[in-house]
Amino acid sequence: MGSSPYGVEPAELFAINSEKDSEALNGKLGGVAGLAAKLNSDIKAGLTAEAADASRQHFGANTYRQVPPKSFFRILAEGYKDPVILLLCAAALLSTVLGAAIPEERHEGKWIEGIAIWVAIFLVTFVSAINDFQKDLQFRKLNAQKDVIEVKVLRGGDTRLVRNSDVVVGDLLLLDTGDKIIADGLVVDSYGLVVDEASLTGESDPIKKHAEDPWCRSGTQVSEGSGKMLVTAVGDASEWGNTISLVTSSGDEQTPLQEKLGHVAATVGKIGGSVAATCFVALLIKWCVINRGFPLSKINDNGPVQFFLYSVTIIVVAIPEGLPLAVTMALAYSMKKMMKDQNFVRVLAACETMGGATAICSDKTGTLTENRMTVTEGWFAGVKLDHAPNPEEVPGEVRSLLELNFALNSKAFLIEHSKDLVDFVGNRTECALLMLSRKWGSDYKALRDTHQPKIEQRLGKALRDTHQPKIEQMYQFTSAKKMASVLLRTSPDSLLLLNKGAAEWVLAKCSSIAVTDSSGKMSSQLLDDASRAQLMDTVVGMASRGLRCICLASRELPAEDAARAVNFFEDSANLDVNMTALAVVGIKDPVRAEVPAAVATCQKAGIVVRMVTGDNIHTARHIARECGILSQDGIALEGPDFRNMPIHDLLPLLPKLQVLARSSPEDKLTLVSLLKHHGEVVAVTGDGTNDAPALKESDVGLAMGIAGTEVAKEAADIVILDDNFSSIVKSVLWGRSVFTSIRKFLQFQLTVNFVALIVSFVGAMVGGRMPLNVLQLLWVNLIMDTMGALALATETPSPKLLDEKPAGRSEPLINGKMFKHILLQGFYQLFWMFLFLYGLPTLVPQRYAFTTPCQLYTPDFCTNSVAIQQLGMAPADAARYCSYVSSCSLPCSSSSSSSVCPLGDAAAVAADPAAAICKGQAGCSDYDTFKGLQSALERRLQQQRDKDFLRVASVLFNTFIFAQIFNLVVSRRINDEYNFVEGLHKSTLFLVILAIIVFCQTMIMNFLGFFFKVQPLTWQEWLFTIAIGAGAMLWSTAVRFLSRNISCGQLSIFTAIGNRLARMNQVTSKQMAASHAVYDGPGSLQMSVHDAVALARGKAAAAESAEVEAEKAAEGKKGGGWLKGKGKREARQYERTISGRSDSAASLN
Repeated sequence: MGSSPYGVEPAELFAINSEKDSEALNGKLGGVAGLAAKLNSDIKAGLTAEAADASRQHFGANTYRQVPPKSFFRILAEGYKDPVILLLCAAALLSTVLGAAIPEERHEGKWIEGIAIWVAIFLVTFVSAINDFQKDLQFRKLNAQKDVIEVKVLRGGDTRLVRNSDVVVGDLLLLDTGDKIIADGLVVDSYGLVVDEASLTGESDPIKKHAEDPWCRSGTQVSEGSGKMLVTAVGDASEWGNTISLVTSSGDEQTPLQEKLGHVAATVGKIGGSVAATCFVALLIKWCVINRGFPLSKINDNGPVQFFLYSVTIIVVAIPEGLPLAVTMALAYSMKKMMKDQNFVRVLAACETMGGATAICSDKTGTLTENRMTVTEGWFAGVKLDHAPNPEEVPGEVRSLLELNFALNSKAFLIEHSKDLVDFVGNRTECALLMLSRKWGSDYKALRDTHQPKIEQRLGKALRDTHQPKIEQMYQFTSAKKMASVLLRTSPDSLLLLNKGAAEWVLAKCSSIAVTDSSGKMSSQLLDDASRAQLMDTVVGMASRGLRCICLASRELPAEDAARAVNFFEDSANLDVNMTALAVVGIKDPVRAEVPAAVATCQKAGIVVRMVTGDNIHTARHIARECGILSQDGIALEGPDFRNMPIHDLLPLLPKLQVLARSSPEDKLTLVSLLKHHGEVVAVTGDGTNDAPALKESDVGLAMGIAGTEVAKEAADIVILDDNFSSIVKSVLWGRSVFTSIRKFLQFQLTVNFVALIVSFVGAMVGGRMPLNVLQLLWVNLIMDTMGALALATETPSPKLLDEKPAGRSEPLINGKMFKHILLQGFYQLFWMFLFLYGLPTLVPQRYAFTTPCQLYTPDFCTNSVAIQQLGMAPADAARYCSYVSSCSLPCSSSSSSSVCPLGDAAAVAADPAAAICKGQAGCSDYDTFKGLQSALERRLQQQRDKDFLRVASVLFNTFIFAQIFNLVVSRRINDEYNFVEGLHKSTLFLVILAIIVFCQTMIMNFLGFFFKVQPLTWQEWLFTIAIGAGAMLWSTAVRFLSRNISCGQLSIFTAIGNRLARMNQVTSKQMAASHAVYDGPGSLQMSVHDAVALARGKAAAAESAEVEAEKAAEGKKGGGWLKGKGKREARQYERTISGRSDSAASLN
C-alpha cells in the first residue's frame, strides 16, 4: 500500500475532531495552519478543485446514512394486517373450505366463489400497496431535497457556491449570520462569530468562537457574526452524522385535513357497521325461516357464510379509507407540481393551509422587486448627481474611502462570467455597491485580501502589521440598528470606522459631512440643522422615486483611550456616533413585471396583500403603489409608530393597513399575531434569521430561497425558490386545488356510500336479497377508494379557483351545496335502483318476472327431476306424491277434469294436508315423505328465482357502475357550475381511469359473470343502463339550474342543512367575547400593540407550561411515560397551529 498524500489519516483526524483535542491539534498537527497544510489546503485560498476531489475519495463525502425504505412486499404484507381485510380473509377461507369439503357444494363449484373473493382481496390490497409504495418514494425524494442547500467555500482563492454534499475535508467554509453549519470544523477567522449549538447540546446560550474554542459542529447555526472555518469532518464522521442522521421524516405525519377526514371516515364507518349488522341479522332470520332451523350442511349454500361475507363487504365499502388516501395523493401531486412552480414544500400541511390564506404579508426586496439593484443617483461629498457617478466625478480621497467601505463592510461577492454577465451572490444592496466599485476600476477582492489580518492575528493575537490597514472588528447589520460597520486599524495608534446603512438612520448618527476643495482634498463640515434638513430632503426625494437610500460614513478615532470601558469595542453603538457622512446613494430595484398582475389576482381572490419592509416609508409607498398594494384609502405606517400605538387606536386601522415600513422582525411578528387574532389565515414571507419567529407564528411561513438564511428556511413551511411573489400566488392556487380536490372526492364517495348502504339495507330488509353481492361491492370499493381518489386528486387546478373567496378558518369540509348534491344525486340513483329491484319484474314480466311455483312444479319436473332423480323415489310413489302438489293446491291445483285431487276436496286438503294424507291420524310416514318432496321443490324454486334475479341484478349492477362513472365526471365541479366537463380533455389521467373502469366493467359483464353473479346483457340493456347512468349528468344539470335560477323550497332545505353544518364550526358569540379577554383588564385598551401581544404570548407560554406539567403528572400516574403524553400534546399543538390558533394567537383569544 502506497504512502498517503496527507499528513494526517482519517481515523486520527476524526478522533481529534470528535474529542475536541486542542492539545493534539496544536502539538501534533501544528495548529489550524499546520492542519490545513497536512490536508493539502490553504487557510487563505482553500482547496484546489483537484485537491477537493482527492479529499472526497480519502476522507469521504458529506452525505449521511439513510433509513432503508420499506419494500413493496413489506407494504403489501402490512395491508393484510388491516382488521377488515382479516375479517374478509377469514370469511373467504371459510367459504372456500366448506365449498370444497361438502360434496354437494363441491359438485356445484361453490369453492370457486371463495377463490374469487381471495383474488378480489388481493387486488384491493395490491393496488393499495402500489399507492403507498409510490407515496413513500415521492416523499423520500421531496424530503431528500429539504437537506440540499448551497454554501460558500473558497476554492483556489475564489469564492464559490457549492452544494453542502460537495463540501469536503480541507475546504474553507465561509460563515455568516443565519447560516447552517453543514460539517465539523475549526474557526480560522472570527468576527464576532457566535454559534447556537442547542440542536446538539441542548444548551440555550449561544457560544462565541475564538482561538480558545475554535471547534464548530455540523447541525448548528450561526446566530451572530461571521468567519471562516476549516472543515475537519464530513458526513457520518461528523458529530451530526454520528447522532442524528438516522432520524428522518417519512411523510407519514397526518395533516389537519387528513385528521378531519379521518373523523368523517370513522362516522361513516360506524353507520356502515350498523347497516351491515342489520343486514346480517335480517338475512339470517329469513334463511332460518326458509330452512326451518339452522341446518349446518347448508351454511355455505347462500347461507350465513355468504351473509357474513356480505356484511363485512358492506363495512369495507362503507369505510371511506380512500379519503385519507385522496389527501395524500393530492398533497404528493401538488408538492411535485409546486416544485416546478418554484415552491419547495417543507411542511406537508402548508399545501392545504395556503389555499385558505386570507392575508399575505410580503417583503419588498426580491419578492416584489427584481432584487437586481443598481446605483442610479446620489449625493457624494456635497455634490448631488442624477446618475451613477464615473470615477472622475468623485474626489479621490472620498472615492478611496467608499471603495474600502464597499469591499470590507460587505460579505457579498460577484461571479463574473464576462464583462457584461455578472451574477450576484449575497446581499443585493452590497452587490450593487460592488458593481459601482467595479465601474470605478476597483478590485474588491484585492482590497479584501490586502486588509485581512495574518493568520496569527486571525487566531486572536495582537495586531502589529502597520504597513496596511487591517480589519480589527466587523459589526453585522441588524434590523434593530439598520446599519453595519467595519473597524480598521490604520496604524498602531489610530482606528478607522467605515459605516453603511439606511440613510436616515446613519445620518442621525452623523455630526458632520465630507466636503472637498478645488484640489480634491477632503475635509469635514459641521452638519447643522439647515444642512441636515437639506440632506434629508435629498433622501426623501430619492425615496419618493422608489429608490433605496444608503448612507456611507466614516469616523477616525484613537486606538487607545483611558476613558473607554474595557468592553468598549464589543458594542457597535459606542462607535456609530459622531460620524462623517461621505455619500448617500440611491439604489434602484425595479418591480418585477409580473407582480402587479399577481397582486391583482390575490385581491380578486379575496386575499389582502400587505407589504412589510425595512425600507424608508417614502420608498415603500412608491413601490406599493407601483405593485397595486397601496390603494387610495390604504394606510401606510412606520414600525415605531405601529408598535407604540395604543391597541384600541390600531384595531380599527388594521383592515386598511397595507404598508408597514421601517419595520423590525418584532413588528412583523406583532402584525401576524394581530391578524390571526382577527380570524385571518396569514402567510408571511421572510429571509432573515430574525424573521424566524414570525415565520413560525404564521399559518404558512414562506422563506426566500435565494436571499433567505438557513434559519429562516428551517422555520418556514414553504421555500420560494425564486423569491418571486408570483410563485406565492401559485402556491395559493395549488393549496386551493388540494382543498377542492378533496371536496370533489368527498362528494363523489359519500354519494356512492349513501346509495350502496341504502340499497343494501332495503334489499336485505324488504325481500331478503343482496342487490349487490360481495365481489360487486369490492369492485365498487376499488372504483371509489383508489380510482376515484387518483382521478379527482390529480387534476390540474383551474385558474378560476382564484376567482373564489378563500375558505378561511371556519369553512367546513361539506358545505350546503355539496350536501345538496350528495342527497339529490343519491336520490336519483336510488330511484332507479329500487325501480329495477322491485318494479322491473312487474313492468317487463316477459324478461324479468320471477318464476312462480306452478310454473316450475310441472308433473314432469316434479316426478322425474326432483322425486326420482334427486330424492330417489320409486316412479309410482313419485307420481302419487307429485299429484298432491299439482292437483291438491299443495300449492297448485288444476281445473282440468283429468287432474282431480286424489285426496279429496283440494281446498280441504290445502287447509290440513297432514290430516288428508294420514287419514286423520296425528302423523304418518307418507306425510313425512311428502314434506321432504315439498322442501326439495321449494329449494329448487329458490334456486330458479336466484337465477331469475340474475337478469335484474345484472341490469341493476351495470346501471349502478355507470351511474358512478358519470357521477365521477359530475363531481369535478361542486359549486353549481354547469360545465363539469370543462378541461376534461386536458386531464389525461382522469380519462385513462374512466377508460379502465369501463373496460373492466365490460369484461366483468361479458366474461366474468360466473364469479360476479351476473349475466351478459343485450345491446338494448347496455344502451338503457348507460343512458340511465348518463342521466346523472342531466339530473345534476337540472339541480344546478334550479339552484341558481329558481327559489325552490326543497332545494333550499338541502342547502340550509349544509349551511347549518358550516355554522356548527364557527366561533360562537360567547367564544368571541372570551377572545377579547386580554383587553378586559384595567387600562388594557391603552396598552401599546407591542405590549399587548407580548402579554398574550406570555399567557400562552404559561398556559402551555401548565399543560405540559399536567400531562406529565397524568402520564406519570398511568405509567405510560412522559414521551407518550408529549406526542399527544404536540399533536394538539399542531392541530391548533394549522387551524389558525397557534399559541400566541390563541392567548389573544
